Amino acid sequence: MKSMTGFGRAEVEEHGWRVSVEARALNQRFLEIRLALPRGWNEYERQLRKLVQRVASRGRVEVLVRAQEIDAQAARVIVNFDLARRYVAEIRRLGRALGLDGSVSIEALLQRPEIVQMQEQDAHVRTQVRCASKAIALAVGALDAERKREGEALRLDFAARIRRITAATARIESRAQVVRKSAIAAFQARVRELLREAPLDEKRLYEDAAAVAQRADISEELIRLRAHLDALTDLLGRNAPVGKEMEFVLQEINREANTIGAKCQDVQLSQLVIRIKSEIEKMREQVQNVE
Repeated sequence: MKSMTGFGRAEVEEHGWRVSVEARALNQRFLEIRLALPRGWNEYERQLRKLVQRVASRGRVEVLVRAQEIDAQAARVIVNFDLARRYVAEIRRLGRALGLDGSVSIEALLQRPEIVQMQEQDAHVRTQVRCASKAIALAVGALDAERKREGEALRLDFAARIRRITAATARIESRAQVVRKSAIAAFQARVRELLREAPLDEKRLYEDAAAVAQRADISEELIRLRAHLDALTDLLGRNAPVGKEMEFVLQEINREANTIGAKCQDVQLSQLVIRIKSEIEKMREQVQNVE
């Protein structure tokens, strides 16, 4: 079991470049991977995305990649002199036409990206991407380790809550037997009262019998509740994404608890059902963070 939240960071230096990666995972129902890559890396996005998909199948994973030059030869400056000359000539002609004074400064030219460019050679980009692949693998590995640690804490908490629900279920079964006997005794007294009436209202007698049987019998709900608890316990032991399945099982457990609560007309049983539903509600909140 793994949590959907976590953080990992890594840095790799090779061949004059330093690449740093930060990976952050957040809660989300489905998998979404967002990569923030340096300019010019678009063609490598798919292969870098696969590194993240190895450790995540659910949630939102944000990966920020930074590449820093530590070798002065890693990039070169390209100046488009012809374009710069035409740009200056046209600006001066515009000034004369409008009767404006002033000259074109070098700062104005440097602000034009089509005139002055920092161009990284393809070989350098490939080197950066190789560094990034290693850094991403390390960062998402650290992220995954943190998610596993949080997942283990969640698993232990779920297991403890399942034990409490199981104990409450056993008490419900024991108390239900006492309540059922009491209900039967009350019904028998009611039958004796009806038998003294003349004539006997058989329809009313059958209606009372059916009502008693329905209120007193929660055996099917208890059987299903235990089955769902066993299924939930089994999910806790799996080494695969189980969040969606756990949500479904918890929904079924909650349904059985609601049915038991609706049938029970006993204070102690109602208190035990409330205790179970409280544990279920806490698990339903926490399962939103399970992958």
